[in-house]
Amino acid sequence: MTPLAAGLDYFDLHFAGHRGFIATGLVHGTAGVGLVDPGPATTLPAIRAALTERGFTTADIRWILLTHIHLDHAGGTGLLLKECPQARVLVHERGVRHLVDPSKLIASATILYAERMQELWGDILPVPEANIDVLGATGRAVVAGYDVDIAYTPGHASHHVSYFFPHAR
Repeated sequence: MTPLAAGLDYFDLHFAGHRGFIATGLVHGTAGVGLVDPGPATTLPAIRAALTERGFTTADIRWILLTHIHLDHAGGTGLLLKECPQARVLVHERGVRHLVDPSKLIASATILYAERMQELWGDILPVPEANIDVLGATGRAVVAGYDVDIAYTPGHASHHVSYFFPHAR
């Protein structure tokens, strides 16, 4: 766990047994826990361990903030929601359909990763539409008791957003 500011940390997800490939942000405060880009389903054990280290469980997660829906950032969101079904998933409007129905993502990734799909990404489950908070070009949210500014920042992905935590400046 690496502290960034009050209530804001990040931790390595040990993707495919390696350090330094994928990390997730942890927002924690008076109103619960949020994760920024929880990664693929294969990293769920690392999420559980890191939360336990901080005195939390996956049941404490109230928000999942997605910068974009690529599998290394958001692929495990549907599976994670099985352990925190009350969590709100924040995602840009262009990514919603792929969370609700990940079949096109899975088909595309299968072309690249073939027989390694399960090993790398694990189960890629749909995210219930009822859990999704749709983001537009700009916005604001309160996560774990902190104000969060949201900006549409296309580039790496056409549906990319960035989250800014003013309290951490």
